[in-house]
Amino acid sequence: MANDKKPQEIGLVGALAIGIASMLGAGVFVVFREAFTISGSLFLVAIALAALVAVLNASSVYQLAKRISRPGGVYTYSREMVNNPTSFVAGFAFVFGKIGSIAAIALVVQEYLTPELKFWPAAAAIALLTLINISGINRTASVAAILATTTTLFFVVILTSAVLPAASVSAQPVAEVLSAAGGSSFAQLVSAASVMFFAFAGYARVATLGDEVRDPKRNIPRAIVITLTVVTLLYFALAQTLLTQLGLSLGFVEAPFVALTALIAPWMPGWLVIVVAAAAGLGSMLALLAGVSRTAATMAEDGELPPPLSRRNRAGAPWVAEGIVGAGAIALLFVGELSWVIGFSSFSVLLYYAIGHLSAWLIPDIGKIVRLVAFVGFGLCALLAVAVPGPAVWVSALILVAALVLRWLARGLISRA
Repeated sequence: MANDKKPQEIGLVGALAIGIASMLGAGVFVVFREAFTISGSLFLVAIALAALVAVLNASSVYQLAKRISRPGGVYTYSREMVNNPTSFVAGFAFVFGKIGSIAAIALVVQEYLTPELKFWPAAAAIALLTLINISGINRTASVAAILATTTTLFFVVILTSAVLPAASVSAQPVAEVLSAAGGSSFAQLVSAASVMFFAFAGYARVATLGDEVRDPKRNIPRAIVITLTVVTLLYFALAQTLLTQLGLSLGFVEAPFVALTALIAPWMPGWLVIVVAAAAGLGSMLALLAGVSRTAATMAEDGELPPPLSRRNRAGAPWVAEGIVGAGAIALLFVGELSWVIGFSSFSVLLYYAIGHLSAWLIPDIGKIVRLVAFVGFGLCALLAVAVPGPAVWVSALILVAALVLRWLARGLISRA
């Protein structure tokens, strides 16, 4: 049987590559501007709140990943710790939200590279990355490592250039910029944090790979902790650099990092920034496709999605699920508004992690601190989810209800047969 084929395995380095590539995607080239526009003087607080939610999420996923090695992430964890309907909601939310993320990032990559060609370059990029994923997780990890390394080195160069004497000429105090940005309400703070969370939502992607990671109960938790620590520190450093160099223009400049490099690294050609932004987006999309398809395949194995989605090829990749996820993302390119798609992704992923906290809460024989983290994490995920801008909350809720109804009807027909 195709499903009995042993999948390829990656080690800690490969897991880190997929996690970092997921987070340092094209989202980081967009969300700083969007979060600053919404939050104003509370910009750094919004980033801190998003980071706190990410840390709490990682803590609960860490506890679950140490105990369960099967692929699927929170979908699998909640199936063992809560019940099947809750697990279905988690898996559906993850797949639905991340297909939207793939489409959103593809649109950003296209805007950087070929804005005049509309949707076709983005569609071609998704198709190419889907083929890479179908060839096996080792190839996915190798390409992700190259793209993640390129992006990280770019940000290191930016941060190094920002502390050189030449950059101090245009620098402004962070407190002065935030004061000039004006006040912000609690509702705007939470809304900005929900948008900023889009850039944090890739650290646990490796958890969806399960036993495709060597020694998963050891390497998956380590990869989550290392990835989240590195990227959180990097985000705060980048946010402060953008504030000191761009000031209030951060809220409306079309390409913040292109403007930033023009100020602090004029020797760097603008096209190089565009190439790095595209590479970051491609790395994130590659990791997203890997995680989403494996969650869909695991759901199919459990009878929650059509059985053909569980089929794997000789490399152990769920090729049917890969193809359908890629096709779904390409379809969204032609109907999705970028800001709305980001909202849909954030809402779905926050719901996914809220269920993850519920699963962690129900782990037998865990300490009071772990339960407290799960309780607070659940509350914050729910708070940020309902504060997502745009129509994402009610539209996503309707789609989830429709999916549950279809699941119930399908199971009823199967039981009668």
